Amino acid sequence: MRRAFVDVAGRAVHYRRAGHGPPVVMLHGSPGDGQMLLAEIAACAEDFTVFALDTPGFGFSDALPGEVLTVRDLAAATAAAMRALNLPACPVYGTHTGAAIAIELGVGWPELVTGVVLEGLPAFTEDEIEALFGNYFAPMVPDALAGHLTATWMRFRDQFTWFPWPSRDVARLNAIPRPGPADIDLWVSMFYRSCATYGPAYRAACSYGQAAIRAAEALRVPAVYTAAGEDMLYPHLRRLPALKDGQIVATLASAEPGRSADIKRFLGGFAATGPAPAAVAGGGSRMFVDGAGGQVFARRYGAGDETVILLHDAPGTGLGLHEVAAALADTRQVVVPDQPGCGLTSLPDGDLLEAAAANVLAVADAVGAETFAVAALGCGAAVAAQLAGRAAGRMTRLVVAGLPIPDAAAADDFAPEIALDATGAHWVRAWLMIRDGQIYAPWFDGSVAAQRRVQGNFDAAWLHARTVALMEGRATHHHYPRAALRGFIPVPDALVLAGEDFNAATLAGLL
Repeated sequence: MRRAFVDVAGRAVHYRRAGHGPPVVMLHGSPGDGQMLLAEIAACAEDFTVFALDTPGFGFSDALPGEVLTVRDLAAATAAAMRALNLPACPVYGTHTGAAIAIELGVGWPELVTGVVLEGLPAFTEDEIEALFGNYFAPMVPDALAGHLTATWMRFRDQFTWFPWPSRDVARLNAIPRPGPADIDLWVSMFYRSCATYGPAYRAACSYGQAAIRAAEALRVPAVYTAAGEDMLYPHLRRLPALKDGQIVATLASAEPGRSADIKRFLGGFAATGPAPAAVAGGGSRMFVDGAGGQVFARRYGAGDETVILLHDAPGTGLGLHEVAAALADTRQVVVPDQPGCGLTSLPDGDLLEAAAANVLAVADAVGAETFAVAALGCGAAVAAQLAGRAAGRMTRLVVAGLPIPDAAAADDFAPEIALDATGAHWVRAWLMIRDGQIYAPWFDGSVAAQRRVQGNFDAAWLHARTVALMEGRATHHHYPRAALRGFIPVPDALVLAGEDFNAATLAGLL
């Protein structure tokens, strides 16, 4: 599976591509993103080339402008993304919100769709919309004392328990077992990616109501209306109008692998009009690049003939250098890759530091940088040392700051594994790793001697964004700092600064 961005009229759309064969498009529910469809993607990739889009305002896709949207707006954006990907007319699967978008695609853009598989098409009555969703869209406001992390965990635990989740009414219990922490964590993670932008799109889907019935009346392309028996929207199948030839209602299997097998079978009934297109090259301010053992995620700032590559410290991701990168980008191109196992970058097999250096060169090639300067903070200096031996002819300048102290015994303290906790406490642990790094160096040393002598950033939204970025690589983030602390060697020909001097004002005069 490969991840990428495609530009759609200046708006970045993130998608997952997997498999071989004729193309199909998959659209997720709310407030999720393409990650919730990994099982379905894997099953369908055996027979198809799957394009699973993060819909506008969800996952890593940019939102549409405006505070009030319609499902038709979301469908128009999806149609534009399909055209940007050069897709032929093909089957489209959608679940819940994705089903609403898919049926609107079939009605408004039938030339792009050979058939639709609609799981849980939302068709609430006006009374249901008022009763169910009046207080459903509680805003997520980051709390400087991290209280929002527990509140959000409880919200999604409750979302499995009741529908709607704020009701806590015995009459509203969902007929499903209590979920484990992995299920809750998946939804919490997806929610955090989009909590600032998902509202207009999700409200549009929840209020789709009788527009869903009108769309079903207007739909002329082949369709499978489906849902599992325990789906809260399963009763909505009985609200459908008379179907046309080539349209059916079918009950979806509840559990894997039967569920994904059913979806693949339904999609197989609708042939695409052409083969899957070649990959579309992505650009913009975020990108995925094929690197050592997987994909590298990188953020790009500015433009210019000169390129600077920033290598981040740990614990954290390239987002931790956002302010420095943005300030340096006034006259140059600045690129910040997530290091192996951190954020959205794959964890390779083999030597991690060698792979990290290879990743930097792959990113430089992707942004067209024949030569580049490098500035590395903390654990990034270990990557810079590897890079110095591999890119001597391309690296024009090397600045390192806050050098890690090689200490195998301290490596586990510096980079603890973050195990799932049924109470959601793993999110608080990650928050404290980021927050304490604003107070101490290293972050886990709470002594007076370790106190940093510069003002840290304790803005709740700032801390939250960096915690979410760290948790994207929750299961693998610790490999990078452990490799750096255990394998660091002095960096030849580098200008060495104190860690507190790694700021845009100082670096601008040195790079």
